[in-house]
Amino acid sequence: MLNKTLLREIEKSLPAPLYFIWSEESFFLEEALLKIVGTVIAGAPEEFNYDVFYPASPPQEIVNAASTMPFMSSRRLVVLKDFHAFPAPAVKALVPYFTNPAVTACMVVFSQKAPAASLDITKVYCLNIKDSDIPAWLKQAAAQRGLRLTGEAVDSLIEFVGYEVGLLTMELEKLASSGSRTISGSDVASSASMVREFTTFELVDSLIAGKSSRAFMILKNLISNMGSHELPIIMGTLNWHYRQFYSLWMNKGKRPMKMKETSYRALVKYLPSLQEEDFFRIFQNLHEADLGLKKSGRPELVLEVLLVKLLQKRSSK
Repeated sequence: MLNKTLLREIEKSLPAPLYFIWSEESFFLEEALLKIVGTVIAGAPEEFNYDVFYPASPPQEIVNAASTMPFMSSRRLVVLKDFHAFPAPAVKALVPYFTNPAVTACMVVFSQKAPAASLDITKVYCLNIKDSDIPAWLKQAAAQRGLRLTGEAVDSLIEFVGYEVGLLTMELEKLASSGSRTISGSDVASSASMVREFTTFELVDSLIAGKSSRAFMILKNLISNMGSHELPIIMGTLNWHYRQFYSLWMNKGKRPMKMKETSYRALVKYLPSLQEEDFFRIFQNLHEADLGLKKSGRPELVLEVLLVKLLQKRSSK
């Protein structure tokens, strides 16, 4: 968790009655919650002073919990999780409480989206992290586990795993149990958990970013988890994701209706580097590979050749 101001608030046991904490990385939200529970009601019986609510929870039940007097504690802790998924009527019903929260409770709202201006909440903290800050965060997170990552190890972790903080943390935990205190790039490459299942979107993201090692590693992973007769599925989903990417490019960065928010954030940054002719070559390569899959007795080779062509087009710009 990188927000130093929030850390100072937590060290003071969150003295305000209402906090809004948001991040697109759910890992950081869970990390913050662990710290908060350990300080706000430290030493008090949790079963009487700690409540967690979700999008399906009735608003009145949330207000009642926050208005209940604490037991053997100075305050209660009331947590609202996944607030970005709360239905609009529930949010509207909670606004009066947000305006005048109970001083005998500390309500902490967790969301993967920033709060609407209409909520008018004073204590708002963002825990997002930029991709450019991931290397520094990795070294810091590794040091907390007694590890020293070489520059090559940092690069390898990002190349193999990507920028998803939760997955990177899992890799650090795995490396910390290996017994080595200094982690090299080869240590990362040989980590057993690198055999996790990947998605075809992660393959597309690696191809567009020009990350050849990661792209071939993901393809190998996908192939190992499929029978030969299932490999055309990879081609079909590649076509789907690239069509979505082309639609995003045609709409000048406006997210297509069927594109997930996470996919949009991953792809939109690559738009300035591509032109119409690039997409023509991409779809031509995909078409040729599709025909090759139907004729060849070695579908794995067809897919590997396709990756080489897609990566060459990317690197030639």
